[in-house]
Amino acid sequence: MEKTFLILFDSYHLYHLPQFEPLINLLSKDDRFEIFHSTSRTLCVEEFKLCSQVLKKLPGTYIQAKTEDERASLIKSLELDIFICGWSRYDLNKFVNKTTLVGMIYHGIGIKPSYWLDNHERLDFRLVEGEYRIDQLKKNNIDTDLHLTGFIKMDPLFNKIGIDIEKTAEQFELDPKKKTILFAPTFYPSSIESLGMKIGEYSDGYNLLIKPHLFTFYLDKFGDANLRPQMKILRKLSKKFQHVHLIPPQFYNIIPFYKIADVLITDASSTIYEMLALGKPVIVNRFFKLKLSHQLFRKRLYKKRLDAGMENDIGEFCYQVTKPIELSEVLNKVFKKHDKNSFLENGFCEKMLFKNDGGASIRAKNIILSKLK
Repeated sequence: MEKTFLILFDSYHLYHLPQFEPLINLLSKDDRFEIFHSTSRTLCVEEFKLCSQVLKKLPGTYIQAKTEDERASLIKSLELDIFICGWSRYDLNKFVNKTTLVGMIYHGIGIKPSYWLDNHERLDFRLVEGEYRIDQLKKNNIDTDLHLTGFIKMDPLFNKIGIDIEKTAEQFELDPKKKTILFAPTFYPSSIESLGMKIGEYSDGYNLLIKPHLFTFYLDKFGDANLRPQMKILRKLSKKFQHVHLIPPQFYNIIPFYKIADVLITDASSTIYEMLALGKPVIVNRFFKLKLSHQLFRKRLYKKRLDAGMENDIGEFCYQVTKPIELSEVLNKVFKKHDKNSFLENGFCEKMLFKNDGGASIRAKNIILSKLK
């Protein structure tokens, strides 16, 4: 009889989970794995409650704890074979013993330098979505064992497992006669406040789905950036305009909405590459509401929150809006003249996302098994 391997997926935040789910579902069908789940007790009450509810419904065992110290102790006592995290900005040594293999499946592609700044010394390996990222990690002196898998989160888009477009469209009462815009702004730097209520007017004649970052729902502040006005604007939009639909946190996975949407509007989000991989147009807002230090010293923004090189790269494949008033004109242009192959056929898509074949989770499983053996 083969050994059973104990593996825990630590969804520290709920938005880490979509990157794990295809792999969790795959491993749940393999008797060699016993699956565990957990989430941080440092989360606000609302996010912790929702994340716990979601994790309890997944295949495997949910680790319940009242404090973060208790959570760490319970997980460590499992004597895991594998611990998978979505970031490593906490003391991993408290959660695992010396024999546990610690892997990271990072939670987004994005144009933020946190991708390589987030590199705990306890990490044994990282599952990476594309060659571009592997090169970036190496250039930034990341010597953790790197493995190319493709972007696991996107497997359902290509193997068509678990996505019901018609049901989701009905839930949000989308008008089937209209094109659908997906607005997925990040929490900082964000274009929400600069657009304000105007996006309701600019999107008249379309369905507008708004998928904010979960931090926008749950945090009042990020550092010294006030996030409360963002949520106030979004709620006001959904109440004032019948065609505007605010996607609540319960729909934590954005993947199904890519299939429904005809165009994506975003700012500094990892959603850019995910939508481009489907050959669909992406509009990138180049205007942000910045805190004072970033207004005065723009270089600080790029050092901590954005990667200037990647931001320039996406300009080759996306429609860019430098002022809110330009959005209506760009939307018209997108629907009249979009070349869906510009990103797919020049090799950049493959460089960023390796293979869009629905098999990233299979490659990840094989890598994990090879390490365990």
